[in-house]
Amino acid sequence: MTTSLDSSSMEDVTLCSICFEKFKSPRFLPCTHSFCHRCLSSYIVNVCKSTEPQLGFNCPLCREYILSPGDLKKPEEWAGLFPFNDILQTIVNKPDVKLCDPCLRENESENAIGFCLSCTEYLCKMCTKYHKRQFHSGNHIVCQLNEMKSDNIFPESGKNHDCPEHKKEKIKFFCNDHQQSCCSVCIGTKHRKCESVDTVEDAAKNIKQNGQLDVLLGDVKNLEKKLTKAKSEQEIHVAEIENSVDEIIEKTEREFKELVDHLEILKSRHLDEVAGALKKGRGKLSDCTNVLTDGIQCTNYCCRNIERAKETDNDVEIVTTYYRVKERRLQLKRFKFTKKQITISETSSQVLREVRNMESFGDIEYAESDRHITYDVNDIVLSLVSEFSITEGNPNVYTGNFLSNGNFAVPDCKSNGRCFIYNKDWQSTEVIDGLSSPFEVIQAGNELFVTSPGTKSIEVFSASDLHKLRSVNINETVYGITMYNGACYVACLDKIIKIDMSGKKLREYKAESNNNINISATNDGHLLYSDYSRNTVTAITDQGNTVWQYTHLRMKTPCGLDVDSVGNIFVAATESDNIHVLSGAGSLIRIIEDIPKPVFIKLMEERSLCCVCSDCKLMKVYKL
Repeated sequence: MTTSLDSSSMEDVTLCSICFEKFKSPRFLPCTHSFCHRCLSSYIVNVCKSTEPQLGFNCPLCREYILSPGDLKKPEEWAGLFPFNDILQTIVNKPDVKLCDPCLRENESENAIGFCLSCTEYLCKMCTKYHKRQFHSGNHIVCQLNEMKSDNIFPESGKNHDCPEHKKEKIKFFCNDHQQSCCSVCIGTKHRKCESVDTVEDAAKNIKQNGQLDVLLGDVKNLEKKLTKAKSEQEIHVAEIENSVDEIIEKTEREFKELVDHLEILKSRHLDEVAGALKKGRGKLSDCTNVLTDGIQCTNYCCRNIERAKETDNDVEIVTTYYRVKERRLQLKRFKFTKKQITISETSSQVLREVRNMESFGDIEYAESDRHITYDVNDIVLSLVSEFSITEGNPNVYTGNFLSNGNFAVPDCKSNGRCFIYNKDWQSTEVIDGLSSPFEVIQAGNELFVTSPGTKSIEVFSASDLHKLRSVNINETVYGITMYNGACYVACLDKIIKIDMSGKKLREYKAESNNNINISATNDGHLLYSDYSRNTVTAITDQGNTVWQYTHLRMKTPCGLDVDSVGNIFVAATESDNIHVLSGAGSLIRIIEDIPKPVFIKLMEERSLCCVCSDCKLMKVYKL
């Protein structure tokens, strides 16, 4: 008999790394790590409590990301959808003494050194040798016991592409109707009525030839880029709200201290007034007391003189005293003695009463809104939430743009025009005056650039207080303007001019006609311009080469352009009363109908808003 293998070498194989007990109904993940069904389910449910719905989870052991195998709203069911590790369960159910199974069938006892994953049997040294030599078992995987770990023990189907519904059946077909891989049994049962079924070879060939993998990879990478950007913005937003709370705390502490200091001053002043009133009252009462004391002394003096006159026999003294005291008595009665009544009280301050009744130092407003990072432009529905005339009289508006603070800037293109700034409640709060036919305004950092065809210039204003900073002379009739990658592009009828922020001319592009007044830029840096007379939208590279040109029978007089964060292009078609939505490659995605005479469209995805100007004067705000 061979030397027995130390049983401790099997501990990491039979023990679940979550509960540290022998596996019970083990399930294995795509990363090949196995866990008890109950342990894995509890772990998944606990992870998914923090974020709902959860798209997946990290393996408890290796932290590899695992996609959810089922309904996102039912994470408690996921564990049961992962494959059952019957090989690991077989090992757990076998006796602790690892003896060769083939030898046991011959009534022999030999210590096992290996385990066949295909046969789920222990093998001794000799059986292992001949197991590998047999034709029917030569391709079996035999693991050495002292090298076995739970992450390399799983059924062969765990790595093979077997049918998930029919074990041991290979996936050979792909049903296009259900977009599902299937085996021969599936084809003969569930998919027997399906019209389009290919072999997996043909399906793979079609995917390769059509470049679908590259397209899908590009879409997924774009989505990853958007999610990464959104995550970064959320992390920055955390710092922003922390800073805003710090400012609130600092402001509260400062105002509270100022209030306390002011109350201390009022308290001192109030107590001084109380003390002053007491002093004044005490003085007045003292004066009154002194007068009464003088009268009392006078009456006492008269009484003593009368008492002496009563006791004397001197008639002269009696008569003199009598008439003198009688005269003094008359004087005392004529003297207006007063008894003064003084009260000192206070009237409670209404402000103090209000302060005592205050339930909070200030109202804290908490506002929360969700914005979908990804959306399907085909699902967009415009719901009108506000409608108003842009200016009084007869406005002539062709463009409008959102500013970084959420306000909306609209220039009125008249010879003595103005630029109106609307707040988030769509109330006109600020105006830039003295402009010559202002066409479009955009924001670049802390500055506003306003194109002025009348003066062939770009007027630059401060975004904070709207005071004029400078004029940039273009010497061309300038209309639409857009920014991309630190440069400024201006539409000038028959050309596009590229300038830097100081106004220095960097490049000039020839347009195909003399009607180029609207311009924008795609996410990949292509320039877009619309031609309202030729009914075209054209995309060119930064070198001036045409990438694509879009036309459509239902697009008449294309004017304003906008590009969303996904790269979809929105074209306001004035005379066809619709908005065309194009892909970044210039293909039509959809047409949004029944938009009366749109001259421009602008999106504010953060607030799920869309602004459309109709007939150069009527602003319509839609909820996306």
